[in-house]
Amino acid sequence: MTGNQIKSFSALILALTLFSFGCAHNSASSLSLASKTPSFQDSQLMLTVSQEQSPVAREETTGEQSPPQAAGPEKEAETSSTGELKERQEPSDDLSDEDLEFEEEFDFLEEEGEEVATVADPLEPLNRAVFHFNDKLYFWFLKPAARGYNYVFPEDFRICVRNFFTNLLFPVRFVNSILQGNFRGAGIELSRFMMNSTLGLGGLFDPSSRGLNLPMQDEDLGQTLGVYRMGHGVYLTVPVLGPYTFRSLLGWVGDGFLDPVTWYVNPMLLSWGVKGYKKFNEVSLTLGDYEALKEAAIDPYVAIRNAYIQYRNTKVKERGVFPEKRPQVAVYSSQPEIQRVSNDYFTAELEPQFKEGQGFFSTFRFVLTNKTSQELSLDWENSYYLVNGRRNGLFLWEGVTWDSLKKIRSQPQVLVAPGSTFTKVIFPTALVGRASAMDKGGVQYTLGALPEGENGIELLVRQDGKVVTEKMVVVISK
Repeated sequence: MTGNQIKSFSALILALTLFSFGCAHNSASSLSLASKTPSFQDSQLMLTVSQEQSPVAREETTGEQSPPQAAGPEKEAETSSTGELKERQEPSDDLSDEDLEFEEEFDFLEEEGEEVATVADPLEPLNRAVFHFNDKLYFWFLKPAARGYNYVFPEDFRICVRNFFTNLLFPVRFVNSILQGNFRGAGIELSRFMMNSTLGLGGLFDPSSRGLNLPMQDEDLGQTLGVYRMGHGVYLTVPVLGPYTFRSLLGWVGDGFLDPVTWYVNPMLLSWGVKGYKKFNEVSLTLGDYEALKEAAIDPYVAIRNAYIQYRNTKVKERGVFPEKRPQVAVYSSQPEIQRVSNDYFTAELEPQFKEGQGFFSTFRFVLTNKTSQELSLDWENSYYLVNGRRNGLFLWEGVTWDSLKKIRSQPQVLVAPGSTFTKVIFPTALVGRASAMDKGGVQYTLGALPEGENGIELLVRQDGKVVTEKMVVVISK
């Protein structure tokens, strides 16, 4: 950049910063603990972690318990719909014992209070139009291209690419850790960069996280501005890039000056191509996540907006991730280490995985490859966790929020394209527990250990009306 360009850019950033501080003092970007009914027509976003009633609880609510109202047309309409209301409630009488046990298992989720956060969204009509454009771009171009990319390059190669670019962005994390006063985190980042750049062969591998227990400090300028009480500003959906707030977008621009690709890859068009490839590689590693969120949401735009704001708020509160000292525990083993099955439709693998820093298993790495020329449907609602030959609940996979645990029965079926591979880290709902400690963020949740003995999955896959079932079991022992 020339001196005049830098001056012009600095003036633009200063003006935008002043505008954002104005938004930061708006009531729309402040945290509120008061209850408020959300409306899609409001210019504010209501993020609510609220209590959910089970089907049994809803059954007890009848028209007779409603407060009396004055007679009139509305009263007659309510009376005429009483039969329909009861008819809708009757299916709850047919809940199976398994459904009731599921509701009881997650009753502790209903003990939570209600936390409400707001963010200004005055540009919602424009944001929705851009969201629709990004959605079509993903399904019409990015997803098909990523499938072809996955077919040519194995997952291990794509993970190495991600590790390389992550290591390259060390200056962003290091500088922002210092700006946030997180000097311990800055030291961890410096150690990670040195180890991954040498032992990790230029950052292609990540020995710091696995062998050395040095967690990455995922810090950026947007979080740093949040630490210094700068508000979100307005919510924005950026073409191609996706969801942002004004604060996070401002931080993204600032972080670009710390990105080595910006300075050492010329011309500028080529540097943007390198950054675009990095993003495309990340998309190839997360195929299916966006589809699952979209299918489970009533309004995908609002769901993604909610998830993004919650994620950014959480990152601002964290201010560093540090290794924990844990007592030594007995080390468990699995026989076989990886269980495999194969039939005319698919091949599948199930591999128990250790909980980080511990000697016991808590999750499985599940891989399924479609061998046919037609789409396969992986039915999670009818694929069960097996313990010593008996069913013991269902599975969730990493990335599912705790707030959605009670909605597991509505999980969409996973579609696996011909020749494609579906890979997820999955865990049984039976292992979800409540941590003994609580902090200001509320109840914390954890995953328990896979018990000794037989552990596995009863898998159900569909294709054109045909149902294929397979059982994969491993034996866990000390």
